[in-house]
Amino acid sequence: MLSDKIFQYRYSQLDEHRPSEFCQQALCNSVRLDLGLGYFSSASFNVLANGMAHFIMNGGVMNLYINKYVSPEDFELLKGSHDNKFDDELTLTFSQLRNTFQKRDEHFFQCVAYLIQSSRINVKIVVLCNGGLPHEKYGIFTDELGNKIYFNGSMNMTAYAILGNLETVECTCSWKGEESKDKVNSFETHFHKIWNGDCEGVQVYDAKKFCNEVLNAYPGQDPEDLIRREQDFISVLQNEIEFSHKRIPHFPEKYKEGARPYQEEAYQVWVKNGKNGIFAMATGTGKTVTSLNCALHEYNQDGFYNLLILVPSLDLVEQWKGELSDFNFSKILCVSSLNSSWRKSLMEIAQKIKRGKMADFAIVSTYDSFVIKDFQLILPVLSASMILIADEAHNIGGQNVKSCFRNLQIQRRIALSATPERIYDEEGTSEICEFFKDKRPYVYSFPMSKAIAQGRLCKYYYYPKIAYLNDAEMEKYSYLTKKLSQLWDSSKNKFRDKKEAEKLLMNRKRIIHKCDDKLRVYRDIITEIGEDRLKYTFVYAPQGKYEVLGLEDEISLMEADDISFIQKLLDETKMIYPNKKCNTFTSKDSKEKRGILLDAFSKGVLDILLAMKCLDEGVDVPRAEIGIFTSSTGNPREFIQRRGRLLRNHEEKLYSYIYDIVVIPRTISRIDSYSSMESNLVKSELKRVAYFATLAQNCYANNGAYEVLNEVANHFGITWSELIENVEQ
Repeated sequence: MLSDKIFQYRYSQLDEHRPSEFCQQALCNSVRLDLGLGYFSSASFNVLANGMAHFIMNGGVMNLYINKYVSPEDFELLKGSHDNKFDDELTLTFSQLRNTFQKRDEHFFQCVAYLIQSSRINVKIVVLCNGGLPHEKYGIFTDELGNKIYFNGSMNMTAYAILGNLETVECTCSWKGEESKDKVNSFETHFHKIWNGDCEGVQVYDAKKFCNEVLNAYPGQDPEDLIRREQDFISVLQNEIEFSHKRIPHFPEKYKEGARPYQEEAYQVWVKNGKNGIFAMATGTGKTVTSLNCALHEYNQDGFYNLLILVPSLDLVEQWKGELSDFNFSKILCVSSLNSSWRKSLMEIAQKIKRGKMADFAIVSTYDSFVIKDFQLILPVLSASMILIADEAHNIGGQNVKSCFRNLQIQRRIALSATPERIYDEEGTSEICEFFKDKRPYVYSFPMSKAIAQGRLCKYYYYPKIAYLNDAEMEKYSYLTKKLSQLWDSSKNKFRDKKEAEKLLMNRKRIIHKCDDKLRVYRDIITEIGEDRLKYTFVYAPQGKYEVLGLEDEISLMEADDISFIQKLLDETKMIYPNKKCNTFTSKDSKEKRGILLDAFSKGVLDILLAMKCLDEGVDVPRAEIGIFTSSTGNPREFIQRRGRLLRNHEEKLYSYIYDIVVIPRTISRIDSYSSMESNLVKSELKRVAYFATLAQNCYANNGAYEVLNEVANHFGITWSELIENVEQ
């Protein structure tokens, strides 16, 4: 009976009571399971193999619904069709996944086949009418006396989740008081409302074809054989649980050569600098692995690991979680808006430390969550033995993050960034250097030139393309330029009022940002590339709408059109190449959708992705071969990151090709009062382009970057040698 067993309120990888123990114990003592899962995959059922045969022998009956994800467009296409369209798709998915099944997967479906044969299981497909995907992962176990356990949590019913990550399960037992009973009953009612199709906006379909497919695949199962097989699985699971308690971090096996020489060098110089410093490493050279190699060395000395990893985005939280798992740092806590229970988990770690217990943990937090008061209140308890790894460390210069860092007691610190300097923020850059006890050229640098020379990044061709402001744009540009000229000190070659100048410069950049001539140049570029070659292509677009900052009403007409620039680029692409498969990729897209798009792009199903800023940090798509930069952001960091994304090695890629639309204003006049200022501003943009050009294979070729840039530079009285002096790659 369930009530004869001891169930914890919470099961966690950080505790002695693990989620895997709950699943096995509940299945072996139940006669009914009502289960709602987020999506179908073979791994979704893997862990249920450990106990399903015992569940059968108990006379168990199962109701399972699967939330089938479809896009709103697909739903519109299918909802008027025959009801079995979703069943067909689920059946096909099962058939395709069968060749990937492990023994546990096979065992689970053998048990399911027996339940189907004996009419003891019902499977339904739940579809949201808006095309969304409910992320429900919950269920109710019931024993023969009617005792029930409701459970939910972050685990996705996978063996990996159960054994490897900091996953949690929370459960409520109906026999532990009226309040608990009422809670279980309410969730059971919720389950059956969905099951019966009584929830608004939800449609339910029988999965008859899917069940027949399972039965055909695994006919004639003997329950005694199932029990014997399961005993072996349970024994293996117990060994896995015991091993997971003793998991020893080590360098990932996928890197057969182990840590690279430069990664070992980074650790040595970091130690010499008092275990502080900035790793200024080109995008694509393995900053993450380099820093975790440092953490691994420290673990081998200390015998434990306490890591705090700060990242700027939710996507990077997931990426770091995966990298930590590869290193066998298994006690991982993700602190972000996607994990509502992080406060409880963080408090549990702190309480263990307060009690004098040594706790392994790796906390991966967004910068946004790091500054939350609840996090800051607990952090001092954890700080003494921690290693801080700040990814994309230029984000530290923001005011909120900066103020938290000033009182941070963590002694071992690593900053990671391809571009540590903050644009237009010398003070913020200085504070980053001070906190990490470092300065240029930094404790460890692995520049782009070195990475390409060593074959860590692929070689590339670079094609700058010039676009010009039209008359209307030049009028607005001139207005701002004259304002800037009033702030320009020609004797000192700098602006008198830095903050006011920065505001005017940003607004002037916005004009360049939306330059109409970019569309003409873009058409020329994709025509030049040709339909056959236009594949595995990233198009970096400016942000959609913008508002002009802090200027008079007379130039409010500078506001962007309602149609975003990225949509214009998409329309132009489809007009020229209607057969090319292309899609936008923006921060407004759901995480699921972005994942689907990147997967389709990597496999060549999508030819072109038109993206805004969300591709700048943390997205790894080595198959990308062609990049078209249409976004004149004024921020060199973004261009450097984008170049790095395109230069990642891939077995089917020899070179990368970068097309860069550079907007140059026509000379307003040669008035001495601001000609030097204008020359300096143009020079700044051309230096960025020259920076890209110097490492390109075609820099000095016919019609190469040198010829294109030299002509423009000469017009403004700038020499090529000025552009490439002190270039650091």
